[in-house]
Amino acid sequence: MAEHAYTISQASRLVGLPVRRIRFYSDQGLLPLLDRTGSGYRLFDESDLVRLGLISALRDAGLSLKAIRTVLARGQSVGDVLTLRLAEIEAQISSQRRIAAAIRMALRSSEPNPEDLRRIWMMTHLSNVQHVATVERFLEQVVEGSSVDPKWKDWMLRMSAPNLPDDPSSEQLDAWLELSAMLVDPAFIAKMRKNAEDSAVALDAEVFKTMSTSVLAKANDAMDRGLEPSSPQGKAIAEEYLAGWARATNTRLDEPGLQRMKRKHLEHQPNMRRYWALVSILNGLPGRSEPSQEWLWIEKAALALLADA
Repeated sequence: MAEHAYTISQASRLVGLPVRRIRFYSDQGLLPLLDRTGSGYRLFDESDLVRLGLISALRDAGLSLKAIRTVLARGQSVGDVLTLRLAEIEAQISSQRRIAAAIRMALRSSEPNPEDLRRIWMMTHLSNVQHVATVERFLEQVVEGSSVDPKWKDWMLRMSAPNLPDDPSSEQLDAWLELSAMLVDPAFIAKMRKNAEDSAVALDAEVFKTMSTSVLAKANDAMDRGLEPSSPQGKAIAEEYLAGWARATNTRLDEPGLQRMKRKHLEHQPNMRRYWALVSILNGLPGRSEPSQEWLWIEKAALALLADA
């Protein structure tokens, strides 16, 4: 028997826990028994009292008995478990704030409409973590069975994983809903797959920057002079743009290459623009995904040139 042994009543007074709670923890295997008295009463030593204090603190922090058992078995440090618990609590707080924002928005009108209720439902059932998982599943579907380099998927996930704030605006809530619908739309997935297949995997940033600087300056000058993208000057700028893009992406401007460029401008860009616009709104960066007027002018010039190719 240990030098200092305490009955369960004494342990209860020393650690401030009810006897029935200590008995429950013991029955759950969280407190190995030191010994028993001749009458069969449980005995505890100082290490058991420390263990009881730790169990009580972890329970107050919201940890499950399973998690506590893992800590006590030294499968995980207390710090690691508390870090996970803190992340869980913070995620719950953020989720509740977003739900509150959706409800607050619905209560601005005398009678909430179905769209208000849909926002509340979405905020209740879809967290940031779940939304990132949805984006990842969407990208996996895009690359499934295609020749797309996996690096493209990784880049897209890094760039487009949305981060809805705790107190979102109505525009952000609506962007969240629209993007959520897009990510599970088979037609949009098919379009994105084709876009990924047509997109270059590698981009020479320096070559692209040199080309961009040159054509943007020339487009700005042409716009100041009131020239149309379909003008001879627009054609020359478009030729420089396409040639520079081909060099930057190691793409041949043969018939297949030109067809890919056509699809890029005619089919893919409208979808991608809306996708990136929604991501920008969610991340609190509205307008970041919108091209400048100079780029829009260059794209129109490129389309005019490609139409004749």
